[in-house]
Amino acid sequence: MFQNLRVNSPVYILHKENSPYIEQGNVISVSMPKPKYPSQTQFGQYPQMEMVVDVVVNIGGQNTNLQGLPAGADIADFGQNGNIVVSCSRDAMNGELSTLRQKSVDILNSVEYHKGMIESCDKMLNALNPEFAAKQQQEQEIDMMKQQIATMTQNMNTLMQMNQKLMEQLGVSENDIKKQ
Repeated sequence: MFQNLRVNSPVYILHKENSPYIEQGNVISVSMPKPKYPSQTQFGQYPQMEMVVDVVVNIGGQNTNLQGLPAGADIADFGQNGNIVVSCSRDAMNGELSTLRQKSVDILNSVEYHKGMIESCDKMLNALNPEFAAKQQQEQEIDMMKQQIATMTQNMNTLMQMNQKLMEQLGVSENDIKKQ
């Protein structure tokens, strides 16, 4: 638990970005647990307060303040977007990494399903909306024409190069052709 951390205890920080990475640091200091939301309790009610601690961690020679970590937890989301996970337990961090990995594996395994879903939806949209089908057909024809034009341009360039080589082999210059 974060409240039980001591100086030099290890802390693991997972950055869940496009290319996730993990940092390990050592605790410099831990504050005493305090209520997350200080509030007035009414007479006769028991306060149900979530307690938090502030932890200062040395990571690569720099001190980083991790404020508002749940005192009774081993792992917590941190940062505005929840894209940082902080843990004082290697096992909890291993679990987080396994979950992150499995999520990506599941997404990759579902690619074929989603491709089929897109294809099926396109067919249904074509059946229900003839104008959608006509637009899609038109886009396919335009793409095909673009490919044909690109191929023709490439073939034309090849012919021009071959013609130039032939003229060089025959000893004919462009000026000789223009005179005729």
